Amino acid sequence: MVLFKEKGEVNTQETLKIALEELKKANLSKLVISSTRGYSAKEALEVIPEGVKLIVITHHVGFKEPDQDEFSLQIKDELLRRGHIVHSATHALSGVERAFRREYHGIHTAEIVANTLRLFSQGVKVCVEIALMAADAGLVRSDEWIVVCGGSSKGLDTAMVIKPANSSRMLDLKIGKILCMPSEYQDS
Repeated sequence: MVLFKEKGEVNTQETLKIALEELKKANLSKLVISSTRGYSAKEALEVIPEGVKLIVITHHVGFKEPDQDEFSLQIKDELLRRGHIVHSATHALSGVERAFRREYHGIHTAEIVANTLRLFSQGVKVCVEIALMAADAGLVRSDEWIVVCGGSSKGLDTAMVIKPANSSRMLDLKIGKILCMPSEYQDS
């Protein structure tokens, strides 16, 4: 496992390289990544090999502003033209519960799960979440291993091998391997 000294987009190319090496080594064919505005998706498009299906999971429309899609239409069109998938959906670990938290000022089960995953890193939480979202959309199966990349705000800094599950069966999800992630630990 690779531990990056810092989090964020500075690790995007290396995260993709590590993910693609694992796909090849394990003979897997699906790479699921998060991308909010399109930067990570564009970087992935530049290195994705023939025979690998790229599945890009974005924020849902209206995540920041009502009815606004943050994802680049130009990059979306390029992904689709090249036979890849772009899926915008509500966050599996926070979407609807966020509305109740705002209204009722409490914490809810999915947020406990999300915050527990964040103990490892934001990217670990994102990887688990987008694996659930991809399974809920029927883009990946719950009986296959996939490589998933997520990040901390911008870019990619975490890659994992996951056997996804539908969100209604979240506890069936399996984490096979953490390939890379940022570390808060700094040895002296």
